[in-house]
Amino acid sequence: MKKIEEFIKEIQGSAELQAVLNAIKDKEALATFLKEQNVDGTVEQFAEAVKAVAGAEGELSDEAAENVAGGDFVGFVKWLFGHG
Repeated sequence: MKKIEEFIKEIQGSAELQAVLNAIKDKEALATFLKEQNVDGTVEQFAEAVKAVAGAEGELSDEAAENVAGGDFVGFVKWLFGHG
C-alpha cells in the first residue's frame, strides 16, 4: 500500500495521473481511483493531505477552501493540480 503523501508526490510528477484526476466527477469515483492505485487512506484523508501540501506551497484560494469545506474533494484536487 502507498501512503497518501507518497501518492501525492507521484501525482505531482505525472501528467497521466493528473489527467485521470481531472476526469473524476464524484467522491465515489475518487475513492475507487485511490483504491485502484493501492493508496492506504480514505477520500477525506487524501483531501486533508492535499490541503496540507497546498498550505505548504501557498495560500488556498477562497474557491478551493469552499470546495474542501463543502466536501467537494474532487474540485479541490483539480484546483491543487491546476485543472480547476
